[in-house]
Amino acid sequence: MSKRLFTLVSLPIWLSLISGCGYVSKSEYLEHISTIRITPIEILDADFAYDNASQRPNDEVIHEKLTQRFNRKWRDGNDAEFTMTIQDYHVKEHGFGPNGEVELVRMTLQIEYQFIDRVRNQIIEESDNYLQVHDFYIVPNRAEPMETGEEARRLIVEELIEDLYNQLAEQW
Repeated sequence: MSKRLFTLVSLPIWLSLISGCGYVSKSEYLEHISTIRITPIEILDADFAYDNASQRPNDEVIHEKLTQRFNRKWRDGNDAEFTMTIQDYHVKEHGFGPNGEVELVRMTLQIEYQFIDRVRNQIIEESDNYLQVHDFYIVPNRAEPMETGEEARRLIVEELIEDLYNQLAEQW
């Protein structure tokens, strides 16, 4: 009798463990998509239009990096389409030292993007107000190494691309 009771009580637990809780493994996520087209990036804020480090327009730099990152999973093609517009770039003082001097700066990019499944003609994900934030110290000997404005611009682009890839391609 106690074996039967144990089986009846444990059966729902085992079924829930087997069926999962709505998690989609990355091997099954968008398995019908094998190609992606990343459209040219549009930058509406002139302050972010040019990458001084590479001496190239930022729209080209970002497009190239996005394509390289997404092509680790998908080839170039038209099963899916990704569009992105950088609406605003902002840098402001964010943290101050004991004498009122600026120590920490916050850099933000406001992004609008759309990720479209062209096979099933549906929007996979979109946002008209995605914010990428990068805080950086401009003085030494703080919680993190100090960065120049150029280093911070490079890092915010790298973080944006990695975050979008993880969110859209891998569903972390």
